[in-house]
Amino acid sequence: MYKPVVKGTYHEMGLRYGTSLYKHGFRLDEQKPEKLEFGGKCEKEVERVFPEALEEIKGFAEAVHASFEQASALIFGVGAFKVSSQCSVFAASTTSDVVFGRNYDFFDSFRKYTEGYLTCPKEGYWSIGHSDIFIGREDGVNERGLALAMTGVSERTIKPGISFCLLARAVLDKCATIKEATKLLADAHICSADNFLVADREGNLAVVEASPERTRVRRPEKSDNFIVCTNHFVLPEMQEMENVEDRTKSNWDTIPRYETISGMLRKSNGKINAQYAQSILSNHSGYVCSHQRKIKLSTLWSVIATLKEPEIFRAIGNPCRAKYVQDIRLNKALKRRN
Repeated sequence: MYKPVVKGTYHEMGLRYGTSLYKHGFRLDEQKPEKLEFGGKCEKEVERVFPEALEEIKGFAEAVHASFEQASALIFGVGAFKVSSQCSVFAASTTSDVVFGRNYDFFDSFRKYTEGYLTCPKEGYWSIGHSDIFIGREDGVNERGLALAMTGVSERTIKPGISFCLLARAVLDKCATIKEATKLLADAHICSADNFLVADREGNLAVVEASPERTRVRRPEKSDNFIVCTNHFVLPEMQEMENVEDRTKSNWDTIPRYETISGMLRKSNGKINAQYAQSILSNHSGYVCSHQRKIKLSTLWSVIATLKEPEIFRAIGNPCRAKYVQDIRLNKALKRRN
């Protein structure tokens, strides 16, 4: 996993990141006509929800010697032209802290693209985030103790809108609380079907179940101090937005993973810490730690964070055997800033 640092204005962040990639041999492939057409239809919604991203893409395109149209088509189309990942996320509020856990499961061929960013926008919250997609994020924790992670859902329809990776990045850069995060996510017109689990340092927890046609916010059950999402919708009104037939083929283990994590969290009686989170994310009987050798899919990274005073730990690869290492770059950067 690469660990880039991006800071400055949004244009500067795109320019610096793109320059580094270009020096290391990256060249942007020519995008197909259908992606260019789809990207053009998405730009208006990106400008409404996260206009700063357009400036970052412009800087990135300049650095890699590509047109804005080509670069934006690549990023705007993530989710609309995706292969579904198989991911698991949870957050739990305890008497002493808020614990967040996430496994990102995808094809091993994407391992070479994984990155753990320290992102320091001049006008925005600083964060540690992870992705295998340029500019966007798939999970992260920001300086205000807000954590987010997305999981893909098999959708019935695709429509022009904002891609999940840019939406996740917008939350990390712009939101400090669950209230702010759920409002931003619920107001956006997303182009694919996805879950977004969000948790803040005050112990507020939610999953935003989003699709091109409808978006709803799910809260913990009354007796639970935790919330979980995998690769399906839980709310009854959202289940009709999901392609269940496709899900049973590509994400057959989503319900076992959901039930395994929920069961282990209930069994803990609210006594969860980073060590217990690791035992959840390393579980094999419920397929939470992924080892699908036949299709060469596994857990590419795993993240555990405590949110009161944000501490972030990352395991690169399957958490059953990879060591979690604390990423202190955000803490150090904030000390220097202050």
